[in-house]
Amino acid sequence: MQIIGYILIVLGAADFLLGNFGNINLTGFMGPLSSFTPIVLIVIGGLLTRVGNK
Repeated sequence: MQIIGYILIVLGAADFLLGNFGNINLTGFMGPLSSFTPIVLIVIGGLLTRVGNK
């Protein structure tokens, strides 16, 4: 579970950085919800890493 969590955190950070600095939208297929996907990916990844620790 931890590995999946870390992958989601990296994807969320990459989506945020590329969206803000590179004008590349990795989750453009989601329409208007794509502006919230970095937050969602990082939060879910963080939860999965915590569950993996227990």
